[in-house]
Amino acid sequence: MQPTPPQSTWQVSDAALGRPSSAVLDLRAVSLLLDAPRDAAPARAMLHFLNALLPVEFISLVSHGDEAPAQIEGHSFHAATPNVTRDCFAQYRRHFYRFDDATRIARQMRVQTRESAAMTVLHMRSPDIPDAGWRQQIYEREHLSERLALLYMPAPRTAFSINLYRSEAMGRFAPQEIERVLAVSPLLRQVHRNLVGAGGVGPDMDTRIALARARIAALAIALSARELDVAARIACGLTADGIAADLDIAPSSVVTLRKRAYLKLGIHDRAALVRLAA
Repeated sequence: MQPTPPQSTWQVSDAALGRPSSAVLDLRAVSLLLDAPRDAAPARAMLHFLNALLPVEFISLVSHGDEAPAQIEGHSFHAATPNVTRDCFAQYRRHFYRFDDATRIARQMRVQTRESAAMTVLHMRSPDIPDAGWRQQIYEREHLSERLALLYMPAPRTAFSINLYRSEAMGRFAPQEIERVLAVSPLLRQVHRNLVGAGGVGPDMDTRIALARARIAALAIALSARELDVAARIACGLTADGIAADLDIAPSSVVTLRKRAYLKLGIHDRAALVRLAA
C-alpha cells in the first residue's frame, strides 16, 4: 500500500484568526504588517512580517487575469540572497503557469461575482511539480524546496496570490509552520484588500490600469503607447519587474520607457505620477 500523501490544499476563512491554534503575534510582527500601506513595496513588508513567525526566503505577489498571470512584486528576505523572483516568474509566465493548480483555482475565483472572505492555501513541494521543465529550470536551478500559495479575492472577479518560497537550506515547512501561515492568512488578505482599495466594489487591476492610462493620456502630453502602458502600471503600484512580466518586455526597457515618460511629463518620481493619474 502506498503511503497517503500529505495534505496540500486548505480552505481558510476569517474565523481561522481566532482559533486556539492561531499563531501568537508579538508587537514587532504586527508593526511590520501595519507598515505595509506606507511601504513602497507592501509585499516586502508582508515578507518581513512572516519571517517574525517562520523562515521564508522569497515572496511573489501575483495578479491572475484573463490571460497569463502578472507579478506585482517579488522580494528575497536576506540582503545577501539574489532576488531571483523576477527571472523565475518570467519563465513561469512564458511556459509553466498552465500546469499550476494555482492557475486553475484563480480562474475559478475570477468567475465569482461576489467577494469571498475565504482563502485557498496550496502547498507544492519540488518533487511534486508535474512538469519536469518547471521543476528543473526554477526549483532545482534556484535550490527551492517548496511553495505555499495563498489565493484570494480582494474584490469580485479578481484573484491574487501571495507565494511563499523556501530554499533548500531552510528545509521544508513543518506542519506547525504551515499552521502559523494558515492562522495569519486572513490578516494578510485584509492588508492587501485595503492596499488595492477593494472595498467590495473596487475595480480590478486591469480596470485600474485602464483608468490611469486614460487619465495620463488626457494630459495631452505626447507619450507613446508603450510609455503610457508603463506609466499607467507605475501609477497603479507595479514594480519594474512586474511591468516587464505583464507587458512581456525586458526590465531594462521598462526603465528606459519610465525615464522617457517622466521627462515628457516633467516629473521625477512615482508619487508625482500617482498624483497626475488620480
